[in-house]
Parts: sequence; structure tokens; C-alpha cells
Amino acid sequence: MRRRAAAVLLCLLGGAVQVRAEPSCWDDYQLIMWQDQEAAGMAGLARLGFTGVKLRGTGGQIDPASVAARHQAGLPWFVENIATDFYAPYHRYTPGKPVTWLFDAARARRQEAPEDRGVFVRVPGLSDPAWLDAVQARLTDVVRRQMSDRPLFYNLGDETGIGDLSANWDFDTAPASLRTMRAWLQTQYRDLDALNQQWGSRFGAWEEVVPELTDDAMRRTDDNFSAWADFKAWMDIAFAGAVRAGTDAVHRADPAALSAIEGAQVPGWGGYDYGRLANAVDVMEIYDSGNSLEIAHGLNPALIPLHTIFETGLRADHSTWQDMLRGGRGLIVWDELNDTVTPAGEPGPRGRALAVVTASLRVVAPALIASQPAVSPVAMLYSQASFRTRWMLDQLPRGAAWSDRDAERELDDNAWRAARRQMVDRLTQLGIQPRWLSSETLEGGSLREASPRVLMLPHAIALSMAELDEIRRFAARGGTVLADTEPGIFDQHSRRRAASPLAGVAQMPQVVRPDAEPSSAAKLAALAALLAKAGVTPSLVMTGPDGRTATNVDAHVFRNGGVLIIALQATVPWGAPGQVGVQLPASRYVYDMRQPGAARQTDRLSVTLDPIEPTILAVSATPLPGPTLSGPNQALPGAQVTWRVGLDGPTPAEVHAMRVDLLDPAGNLARPLSGVLRVGPGGADWTVSLPPSAAVGVWTLRATDSLAARSATALLRVASP
Repeated sequence: MRRRAAAVLLCLLGGAVQVRAEPSCWDDYQLIMWQDQEAAGMAGLARLGFTGVKLRGTGGQIDPASVAARHQAGLPWFVENIATDFYAPYHRYTPGKPVTWLFDAARARRQEAPEDRGVFVRVPGLSDPAWLDAVQARLTDVVRRQMSDRPLFYNLGDETGIGDLSANWDFDTAPASLRTMRAWLQTQYRDLDALNQQWGSRFGAWEEVVPELTDDAMRRTDDNFSAWADFKAWMDIAFAGAVRAGTDAVHRADPAALSAIEGAQVPGWGGYDYGRLANAVDVMEIYDSGNSLEIAHGLNPALIPLHTIFETGLRADHSTWQDMLRGGRGLIVWDELNDTVTPAGEPGPRGRALAVVTASLRVVAPALIASQPAVSPVAMLYSQASFRTRWMLDQLPRGAAWSDRDAERELDDNAWRAARRQMVDRLTQLGIQPRWLSSETLEGGSLREASPRVLMLPHAIALSMAELDEIRRFAARGGTVLADTEPGIFDQHSRRRAASPLAGVAQMPQVVRPDAEPSSAAKLAALAALLAKAGVTPSLVMTGPDGRTATNVDAHVFRNGGVLIIALQATVPWGAPGQVGVQLPASRYVYDMRQPGAARQTDRLSVTLDPIEPTILAVSATPLPGPTLSGPNQALPGAQVTWRVGLDGPTPAEVHAMRVDLLDPAGNLARPLSGVLRVGPGGADWTVSLPPSAAVGVWTLRATDSLAARSATALLRVASP
């Protein structure tokens, strides 16, 4: 079998092939079942269009019978919960107990004995060398045993966190954690005197350094929370480092394997500093709250984000489309009611609904996945230090009652989240995709490398001197700095500065403040004018039926070489105006990627928006070519067959991601012999090995390019030997 055929087969039978010259499972949109099914149920899932299922790997233990059942069903799998006991000990399933029982016990101990600091020792510790070695050895063993089956990914842990999800807790004060924290602090301060000066402490040796815990920090009256904030920053580093260690173990065992965490939380506590965490894994199933999906994918464009779907219906359909347009690459289905398929493999009501929405998504998914977000010359800062500082200022009046807040309460809105959310929402309604920066990348010179024209600082109240220097240099080069509140009034250690460090540098217009109405056409127009003054013009201008700037419409813009893909969707279900005018910079050929038909050559469109699903357009200065197919017209069962997939003319696109479907004589899709192929200007080969039991008759190969919504077909007569 040729290399391409081997790659296709591995992909469809369970692997993520990462050689980009070859087809990859992740070139397409994935639909994965979480709940366990018997063989008949898994076969039914495959018929519904599912591309994967779960395989339990709790503690590194895998049931061979479960592997055999998945082989029989012909569905790939991901390996679940390999090291949840390490990455999520305070939120994991224990028979007969709530998932949070261990964390609940720690909180109860604190209420009974507030001075007992033993409740802040994490078990196991993220810096414990014995645990780190054991987890890496476990992951290595699992990957080596599974690598021939090419799982979709290896999940390190489900609903991971330093404590319980995104709850705040003063983990980890164990000796191993404090030792590694002190080593890290010595990279942050030139010497012990510098640390003492910053913290306001009097340690005589590094071995004496201990952080302030939350109770101690809340008793301060000088607005210097450095000894507390540095400890919190260290725990984010320890968590991301432990996750990265797991990923490294997976990659060492199999360089083509993908590591993952599931249940990623809202940016904030629990290790969810996405400036560090986004690059710690290959795949991340994310609960999209607090712009977590946009931040994680923006900070690591190579990340594969997944989304768990808990229900079906129009609102769920809207959310699923929205997630894909933000970078999502697939769904994990939570089927608690077991109504997706029957035990016999017959489709249930939920399964039929999922099949419909997934089929619609897959029409355009390959083209979107093969493209890149058209990032505008606008940078957006993600500042975890500002989150810590904002939380402390908000919770100071509550004092010791801070520990009553569980993970659900930490989902509450605050000024840090609101400012970022509304800045992002307004930019999206203008069709502007910002470039995300973390504090670390800003300090490292990303403003100079990316050369944006505008820097947006959502509630960036805590900034380091290195960040301030980069921002000042950016402004001196002519860049525009926009903030919702006075930035940098604290340093990165959460210590208040005597004066505002960016006075006269940062502008604070009303249109970027959280209290400005985000759906106001006048304020959107004012923001557009402010950006235009700075030299930022969107790829399109949208107007509502009244001729004013359209509101409640998200515009996601992607680029594929010389082709723009524009996706327009209601911000909330049923929330957008039915008719939207779209003004392009110049006359272009416009293709509706979801509706086959001839292109329109125009610089202005009138688009009728669906209240749930998006309109997705391919826009090009020249006509787009259609696909071509050439190859043999007859073969025997068991033969290897190669078709050449090409284009019938020149293309401005860098690549055409085509869905290649092989249909048997009865018109049924041969899923293991179908997939997505990326075709460049020179064409590409699609090779399959027909099974020895291939039905005699006329088979059909169909290549569909969603950019121009066009298809080509070729017939293959399979004769009796």
C-alpha cells in the first residue's frame, strides 16, 4: 500500500497523522461519543457519522475486550482519564461519593480549624518528583501499548485543576512545592534583598522564604499583595509545567501522538492561566466561558479545540456553529439519557438530530480548518496578573469568607472578564479578529514582531515594567493604545504603584468600556471610526435594514491564500436582523459555500441571515476553479486504486480542502475509504485499497470542493475476479 493509502487507513481506523503532506483525521470535523457503547451501538454511531468513541484508560489500565469491540465496530477512539488522579484529584469520580468529596473535606477542615494550614497541601503535589516520574512512566507505557492503533488523542485528565476546577484555594504549600517555588523566585529577583524589598518581608535566607496565603494577604493595608500573588503565579506555572511534562512523555513515546486535557475551565484560578496552559497540550476540550476558546486558540493557533455538547435543539445548533467558527474542531457528545443510538445500533432522536447538524458542518469544515483566521492589525492583551489583582480587590471586603466560594461562584463575572468579553464582541461584530498576546509574549517583543496598529488592554491593571516599556515603545512608533480603565496601576506582583505609568499613553474612550452598550449601532460605528483613524479597516462593512452599522451579527473572516472566507452569524439565536448589507473593498467573485451555484461578481451583497445557522461566503478577485478527477475506470476486488484529484484552472487559494467520498454500487458511503484531501495547484493523489469483499458493480468517487461548492465524479466498475 502506498504511503498515502496507509495514512488514510490509519486516520480512519483511529489515528491522527501529523505529516501535513498526507491526509489527517483532523482535516475534518470530529464527532465523538463519550459514553460507552456495546459493539452494535458503536456500529450504529458510525452509520450516524460519528468518527470516534472513548476508551477508558483510568490509571493506565486498558481492557483488551474494549479495544477488540472498537476494532469490531471500526471506530477510532481516544484514551480517557489516564492520569486524572494526578491532574484532577479534587474533582474526579469516586464510587459512592460526589466528585468534589476531597475538596469538600478540605473546606470543611478549614471551617473547623481556620489556622490549620495543612488543608493547603495538595495531594498529590504537582511538584512532587516521585509523582511526576510515575505519571510520565504511566503515560509512556499507555502510548507504547496503544500506538499501533493510533488513538485520536491521549487524555491526561478530565476536568483538571490545581484544586476543584477553577475554585481558588491556597494549594500547594507542601515542601516540594515550596522548594521549587523558591528556585523559581530566584529567577525572578536579582537577590534575596530584592525579594524582601518587593514583598515587604525580612527573610534571612532563601530557605526561609514562604508565601503569604490569602488570609494573610487580606489583612494587609498597604495594597502590596506581592507575597501572595507570586505564590499564585507559581502555582499556575507548576500546573502548566505538570501538564507539559505529561505531553512530553506522550510525544517521547510516539512523536505523532496527541496529548489532551478535557473540561478546561474559565480563565482564572485552578491553573487556568491560558498564557501558560494553551501551549501545554495538543488538544483541549474547553468549556467556552470567559472567552476561553478564543484566548487558548489565539495564543496557540496549532491547538485543536473540542467542545462538549450536552443537548440538541436550535440553541445547541447555534452554539455548535459558533464554536466551529471560533476554531472548534469537533464535538464530544455527552449522552447521559442514552438516546443517541439504541443498544441494537438504531438511531435515536438525539442521534438523528446530531447527524443533521454535523452533516451541515462538514460541508464547510474542511475549508475552514485549512484556512487561517484573517488576523487584523489589532493586538489584545491577556493579563493573568490583572485577574489576580482584580480578584483580591473584589474579595477584600469579604475577608476570610473568600474560601466559601466554590468553582461555580468563580464563574461570576468581574471587571476583568467583562472588559475583555465586550472588547472581543465589538471587534467580532466589526469583522476584526485580534491577535492575542500574553504578558510573557508581550515582554518578549511580540508587539515588535507582529507590528499591529492598535493594542487593546482589557482591564490590564497589573503590568510588569517590561510590559510597560514595550507598550511605551509601541506608542512611540505611532501605535494606538486603547484601555477601559487606567492600566498598570499595580505591578505584575499585585503591588500598587504610586502613579499611573501609562498616563498620556493609553486612551480610554467610552466605546471600549464594559458599561457601553455592546449592541448600540452608534457605538459600534464610533469604535470603527476610532480604529480607522489608527489605520485599521475591516475586510467588510455590514449595515442593517436601517442603513446603520449592523449589530448582533458576528463576522468571522478567514484567509486561504488569495481567498477570503466570510462567515456571518447571529451573535445570539434569533438575535440578528434578517437582512444585512455587506460592502466589500472592491468588486469580487462571491461564492455561497453552503449553497451550490454560480458566483456573483459584486462589491455589495444583501444577505438574508438565518436566525441560527451562518451564511458562509468565499470571496476572490478571480473565479475559483472546480475539482477534476482522473483514474482507472475498472478494478477487481482487493485492488489498489489511485485517482488524481486536480483543479480545472488556476487558483488564488493556497490549498483546496476537498471531501473525497467513495460510494458503493448501492449508493452507501464507504467511510473507511473516504475522507478529506488537501489539493494544491499541482493536484494530489487519492489512493484506496478495495476490500476483497468489495461489491461487484459501479462504484462512484466524488470530490467536493466547498470553496466554490462544486463537485466532480468518476465511475469505477468493480468486476468479478
